Amino acid sequence: MKKWVALLSGTVALCMAASAQAQSLMLDDFERPANRLGGQGSVYVMDPSSAVAQRTDKDPKNGSRMLMLEYDKKPKGGPHDSGGWCGYFTPLKFGSRYFDASPYKTLSFWVRGAQGSENFVVGIADRYWDSVGDSVKSEEIGKYLPAGKITTEWQKAAIPLSDLYVDYKELAAIAICFEGSIFPNGQGKGAIFVDDVVLE
Repeated sequence: MKKWVALLSGTVALCMAASAQAQSLMLDDFERPANRLGGQGSVYVMDPSSAVAQRTDKDPKNGSRMLMLEYDKKPKGGPHDSGGWCGYFTPLKFGSRYFDASPYKTLSFWVRGAQGSENFVVGIADRYWDSVGDSVKSEEIGKYLPAGKITTEWQKAAIPLSDLYVDYKELAAIAICFEGSIFPNGQGKGAIFVDDVVLE
């Protein structure tokens, strides 16, 4: 009887683990040019700020490649003399069909910095924000990291989707945003590395 109970418990645990795995969705592991939904990620910039993204094989968290994102957020110049803007986005919608993320609770990914103390916020756009070319922003990334800030070591960021008020049945894109408001004097420059963007 005890062996049967132990076997049943093990089977239930295995099924629960399999179910939990089935409930997560890899959006991008940066192993191929497009993300797992077929969308092509890219930087977005407005002068005088700039950003460069590339998939690199130097010390990925998992697999053989990761995203390296270099940014230079300027404090002045450009529209409204705000220094322009820069960041990186990955599209979730396919053609005119938006992505339904309502089964998921958390957006997670691994991140580290080239020097440590780099900063960014995450933006999520639904149908409305897609139509106006913007997104709803998270808190600064340190809030979601075990160390409370970006370091030179890999850390897993976990952002509750409930923190951002958008329509999760119709998502258009996720972005890494280097907002002037998160940097001293509105100016920030550095490089971050990102791997394994997952909805859980």
